[in-house]
Amino acid sequence: MNCEDEPNRPPPSDGPPEHPHGGPPVTHHQKEVPTDARCKRLAAELDAQLHGLARLQNNMVPWDGPAPEYKVEPLNIPRIEPWVTISWGDSKCDCIEGDDTEIMYLTICNPYSNLTLSNVSIQEVRVADADGKPVPKLPNGDPSIQLVPVGPYYFGDIPPGSCVSRQYLMWLRGAVGGKHRILLRGICFDACVHGDSDGCFAFSVCAD
Repeated sequence: MNCEDEPNRPPPSDGPPEHPHGGPPVTHHQKEVPTDARCKRLAAELDAQLHGLARLQNNMVPWDGPAPEYKVEPLNIPRIEPWVTISWGDSKCDCIEGDDTEIMYLTICNPYSNLTLSNVSIQEVRVADADGKPVPKLPNGDPSIQLVPVGPYYFGDIPPGSCVSRQYLMWLRGAVGGKHRILLRGICFDACVHGDSDGCFAFSVCAD
């Protein structure tokens, strides 16, 4: 059978093979389910490849002096702490009574002008007596003072000089008079500092 006798067929293609059961062509990338882990793995593989190639090349020297030695060492960072406060009451004369319900406001502020507090959260808020021990329980077994909810509280990112507040409830029934404590457990955050610098390197052009 010559070419003129062959039935009409689409021209041959150098593209990916067709799906065995019909449908769109199957590509190499479709063989793996797209996931965040796959993306990170591919990025890490490329980073390792490029870094390996870069180490084989000549290094330019800084314009203003010899190249400093690359070494990894701890950075001496001063302690970073958010500003935290708890407020409550309808007026300055309001008093927390043994049988009472109060709305409390938990506020975290960023006291730094050149730093952002990111992913800020408080994992748990607990109430205790003056010695840090659990408050007495009622006859039914419930604590005489309860905080609702106990956590976690999410504040997100707090820009420089800004504050974010969250609300919770203090519920008191037959609470013993005297001083008590509110314990904030797990004040978690990341500190992000914006950097801005310049660089200058020297190279020579070989004469022809």
